[in-house]
Amino acid sequence: MKRPTLTLKYAAITLLLAGITSTSFAEDTASQTCPTPIMLSSGWYLGLQGGYDSFKVKTNVTTPGGASTLVTNPSMNAIGWTGGMMLGYGMMLNDWFYTGAEIFANLTDAERYFTNTSAGSTYSNKVKVKSTYGIGILPGIRFTDSTLTYARLGWNSATFKTTETVTSVATATRNNTSNGFVVGVGIETYTNTNWSLRGEFDHTWYSSYNTKTVYTTGVKPSDNQFMLAMLYHFT
Repeated sequence: MKRPTLTLKYAAITLLLAGITSTSFAEDTASQTCPTPIMLSSGWYLGLQGGYDSFKVKTNVTTPGGASTLVTNPSMNAIGWTGGMMLGYGMMLNDWFYTGAEIFANLTDAERYFTNTSAGSTYSNKVKVKSTYGIGILPGIRFTDSTLTYARLGWNSATFKTTETVTSVATATRNNTSNGFVVGVGIETYTNTNWSLRGEFDHTWYSSYNTKTVYTTGVKPSDNQFMLAMLYHFT
């Protein structure tokens, strides 16, 4: 007659232990919080960028008269590394559409060198791009919760240093500023709440300018640029 009593006691103890274990597990599960998903956000950001410039520089050269007269129209690439900073503000207009605006300033070492010998005289022309800066509007579309694709529409300005020399004629050097419209495409993805990475390709049509020295050389530049950037978002 004692065995049923012992069996009931063991069953009661088993149920009690099971209840304590399940309650403890439920409390532990409830105490665990899910990680916050990385989401596109609105607000100010500051970034560092670096990449590669490939300027196409078309020139219209007419050297001073006399034995050294030279008329030529070379088109050369001025290539080099570039890097700088940007400051901008972006915001999500709704679940899908994004818009932003930013300013930037870069230094570059892009340059090209051209020589031509005619009638016993040698003409040389060196163009070096010193810096670029500009402003842009960035409309975009959310691709995932943390990634967007965007376009760049803006206005850029660049400083060009031109050095020209003809045998027996003094060297002439002049800095010229050229402005132009830029269009580009890019993709940006957040690595965590405050940091994101960006890759972008741009093309800029710069305005023509004249060196306005004794050579009065006409220059028509444009630029293909690829940039990588790391951005810090303040919100």
